[in-house]
Amino acid sequence: MTSSNTKLRVCLLQFASQENVAKSIIHLEELVEKAVKEHQPQIIALPECFATEYNTDVPFLESVAETIEDGQICRTFSTLSQKFGVYIVGGSIVERDGDKMYNTSTVWNSNGELIARHRKVHLCNCHYDNGVEIVEVNRFSPGNDMTTFEVNGIKCGVAICFDAWFDEFIKMYTKSNCDVLFIPAAYNVYCGTKSFELVHRARANENQLYVAAVSPARDEKLNYVNYGHSLIVDPTGDIQAKAGIAEEILFYEMDLNSVRKTRRETQLFASRRVDVYNKLD
Repeated sequence: MTSSNTKLRVCLLQFASQENVAKSIIHLEELVEKAVKEHQPQIIALPECFATEYNTDVPFLESVAETIEDGQICRTFSTLSQKFGVYIVGGSIVERDGDKMYNTSTVWNSNGELIARHRKVHLCNCHYDNGVEIVEVNRFSPGNDMTTFEVNGIKCGVAICFDAWFDEFIKMYTKSNCDVLFIPAAYNVYCGTKSFELVHRARANENQLYVAAVSPARDEKLNYVNYGHSLIVDPTGDIQAKAGIAEEILFYEMDLNSVRKTRRETQLFASRRVDVYNKLD
């Protein structure tokens, strides 16, 4: 935290995608207006692949891919953030850049300006015994960087879904002095039941920061059924706010003093022994 600000008002939109991107955009406009009216947040965050169903078949990805510079979703983010004076963590879109596609989260400030772009670094290649598969490799190109930004002097980070499974990667955010990590995600019911709370509570606890994990709403009619249960976890690993499975606006006011207190009381990073950990490298 680089200023005297100690509070951050956050809304997570557990979004229910509509039948096409155009209708999802209209719905997004409605939900952002409602969130601002009811909660006056400083920042609003959306889920991974919020505007469409989660689908990694190449023909589908090509049909919904857009550029950040002139895509309809990003133009909407810019307009809404400026209109309502809020920061927006734009879940993720299928970004087209030349002949490559990325699973990309964009961040917009309250002036409608793009201030950060995170391309998902760790692409899923999961094949479960019950037949569930989540395959992104050879469909998306991977990003190569962690991503940070500031909201009124409070340093935040953004990672996407499977990124959070890699503790070495998330430690980079704490080493970069982040106090809040936004994680747009799209777990399905099978892996979400096992891992959604576990992974995000673990990353919050071991990195002593707030984690805001945002899921799409659950829709049993889709081929890929999202888990839901978006949540906000404090720096000790305790859940402070949690959604159900339906569409929901989840609000919480983070107290950044708790980050300072937790890191002061249990000095995890000062106690690390990287000289020991690196012996196998």
